[in-house]
Amino acid sequence: GIAEIPGLGVLDYQANESPSLVRKQKGIVSLAWCIWVLILLAGNVKSHIANIILFTTLNLQLDFTCAGVWANNTAIHKLGGWFGFFCGLSAMYNAATILLNEENFWFNLPVGNWYTPKVLETESDEVYREV
Repeated sequence: GIAEIPGLGVLDYQANESPSLVRKQKGIVSLAWCIWVLILLAGNVKSHIANIILFTTLNLQLDFTCAGVWANNTAIHKLGGWFGFFCGLSAMYNAATILLNEENFWFNLPVGNWYTPKVLETESDEVYREV
């Protein structure tokens, strides 16, 4: 990320460390991102399928990248890169669904709405009642 740009001091700080320690440090940062994206994925469970695919591929990308860094395995790291590629494709599709709607395009792009919230029909079904 931006912390690894030469001249910011992060790489200079890690220059004297052993490569295994640097891998562990990068793995901990990746693990924090894995947990954060998993929380975001849990928050999008009731969203449309295109969003769920986006956050699932992002989470898999971070998981495999973290595992590849910690294990020093380039095959696992490359698998994370492929999930990142598909995450980018799904992100572009999600952006297209926002921009290309019936207001400024001829039709809506399908997003896979699978969850329909329960609509309250009467006042007795209301969740909040006056006491």
